[in-house]
Amino acid sequence: MAKCINCLKELELFRGLEQEEFANVCLAATKKTIEKGSYLFAQGEPADTLYLVKVGKLKLVQLTEGGREIIVDILGQGEVLGETVLFQREDHLYSAQAIETTKVCSFSMAQFETMIKNNPALAVKVISHLGQKLYDFVRLAGEITGTSARERLLRLLYRLADEHGRQVEQGILIELNLTQQELADMIGVSRVKVAQVIGELKESGVIQRNGKSYFLASDPCPLKRSSGGQ
Repeated sequence: MAKCINCLKELELFRGLEQEEFANVCLAATKKTIEKGSYLFAQGEPADTLYLVKVGKLKLVQLTEGGREIIVDILGQGEVLGETVLFQREDHLYSAQAIETTKVCSFSMAQFETMIKNNPALAVKVISHLGQKLYDFVRLAGEITGTSARERLLRLLYRLADEHGRQVEQGILIELNLTQQELADMIGVSRVKVAQVIGELKESGVIQRNGKSYFLASDPCPLKRSSGGQ
């Protein structure tokens, strides 16, 4: 029980609540391990569970009607997935695939609703949390629209560095093994264009590459100097 309570308390949504307020939920909370390449859930499946990423990373992938895959986001340790289960009865709009062995804590929509009923103040926190996520999504969409491929890639790399990076001698190491195609899927350009931009950024000293890992200069000034076509 104590481990479960600690697990759920790591959720940003629940910080500040008393320990006893988690007791009923913890009785039924579950843990799951997803091996690299396997799916936590698939696009089109019913969305009825909230997840906390304990260890590892998940990429959220959406398959369009045209058959193209779009990487919506990458989630790491401590991030929450599926908060909208409280407000809607819809299917998942994307799949969640492990890009390394990943462990999650989860609890059902029914448990979540019980917590809301027992703790009305939690509803305000949930709404605020979802509002921030919506704001971040709209801001990101605005940054991508009408910008060059160079600027899109730079903004993505600095965001990933902020969320998944650590300072090393060469700069900021982005602790994700992403292919050029995956980067292209995240910013809506071709793999060839991404390869071209990466080459330009390496030449100008903005990034370094070691295998699939990227080292990013700590100074984000290149964003102000970005140029190039879509």
